[in-house]
Amino acid sequence: MANTNSKLYTNKDMARICDVSEASMTNLVKSLELVPIKTGKYGRKYYNSKDLEKVKDHYRNKPKASANSSKSTTKDDIIKQQKDHIEDLKTQIKILNHQLEVKDSQIETQNQQLKQNTQLLSQAHILTLQAQKSKDDKSLEKVQKQPETVSKDTHGWIWKMFH
Repeated sequence: MANTNSKLYTNKDMARICDVSEASMTNLVKSLELVPIKTGKYGRKYYNSKDLEKVKDHYRNKPKASANSSKSTTKDDIIKQQKDHIEDLKTQIKILNHQLEVKDSQIETQNQQLKQNTQLLSQAHILTLQAQKSKDDKSLEKVQKQPETVSKDTHGWIWKMFH
């Protein structure tokens, strides 16, 4: 009957006493495998003062980091992380610069090929024009020679009859 005289505590009560969150207290109760003395309305679990003492002992034995050392460690960690980040960014910049150099050389090569292609196209165009001109000159010569021949033959035959 000693249990009836002792005070009962819920997870919320024990969390408030130990100054932790209810979720932390729920997890601790599970890890310590505490068994509730009774379950109340809406499924609330009630623990006795012995269980509360076990929880308090857990938090007393848990090492706490001092506020000053955690702040300086945090600052040092942040500085180290930032330095590492800067080094990573420098490496990325080097890689990107190298990629730009490669792209620049590729562009220069393509520009040279474009100039060569332009020169070849210009030469091909000139040759085509020259070929057309020589073809036109030959056909013009044929046209000029043909009427004379035809006119001589026609004129000559008629002329021969009457003369």
